[in-house]
Amino acid sequence: MQESIFLLLVFIYAATITSFIWLAVERLPHQLKWVDNPVSDITIWSPGSKCNNCGKKIRWYYLIPVLGYFLCRGECGYCHAKVPVRYPLTEFICGVCCVIIFVFLGGRLYDAVIVSLLFLCLVFLALIDLRENWLPACVTYPLFWAGMITPGFASSDDKIFGAFAGFLIMYISMKLVSALRKEDVFAGGDIALATAAGAWLGIDKMPFFLILSSFIFILYSLPARLRGQVFVPMGPALSASFFICLVYH
Repeated sequence: MQESIFLLLVFIYAATITSFIWLAVERLPHQLKWVDNPVSDITIWSPGSKCNNCGKKIRWYYLIPVLGYFLCRGECGYCHAKVPVRYPLTEFICGVCCVIIFVFLGGRLYDAVIVSLLFLCLVFLALIDLRENWLPACVTYPLFWAGMITPGFASSDDKIFGAFAGFLIMYISMKLVSALRKEDVFAGGDIALATAAGAWLGIDKMPFFLILSSFIFILYSLPARLRGQVFVPMGPALSASFFICLVYH
C-alpha cells in the first residue's frame, strides 16, 4: 500500500514537472531572445498560463496535469479552441516512465531520483530542440557540471575523459561534415550535450553512446530529409542515447 502511494506521488510529481517543461519550451526562447520577434513580457514564471487563441487566463483546475485536459474536455473554456493532445499525452508518458524508473531501480532510491530528474531534463532538451532547433546553454552547461560533481555513475577520471571525448568527437565530426557538404552544420548545443553526457557516463560508455546517438538520429532524420526538411535536430537522438546509457550503467 505504501509503495503504491509512493509511486502515485512519483507519477504526480513527474507529470507536474512535465507540464512546466512544456511551458518552458514555449516561453524560454522568448525570454532569452532566441526567436526573431520575442515577446518582451514573457518569462517562464509570468504571466499566468493563457489560451494561445483568445488570450484568456486558464482556470487553475484546467492546469492539473493530465486530469485538467479531461476537465476542460480538451478545449478552451472561453473560445472553445482545441487544446493540443500532446500536452496531457507527454505528461502521462513522462509520469509513467518515472514510475518505471523507480520500479526498475528497486531499492536504489538515490539512483532512481537522479535518473528520473535527468530523464525529465533530457525530455525538455529533446522537445525544445525539436521545436526551436536549440539546446540552451543555460541547461546544457549546468547539466555538464552536475555530471562532474554527482557521485555514483563514474569515477572522476572517467568523467573528465568522457567529457573530453564527447566534446572532441562531436566537434571534429561536425567540422568534417561541414567540409564534406560545403555547408555549416556546426551545432554548439549538440557538442555541449555530448560533453555533458560524457561527464555523466564516463569514457567507457562514450563509444556506445555516440554510436547509438548516430543510429537513432538516422532513424528519424532520413524520413525527415525525404519529406524535404532541411535541418533535422540531433538533440532528441543525443537525449535518448544519453538516457539509455545512463539506465544501464
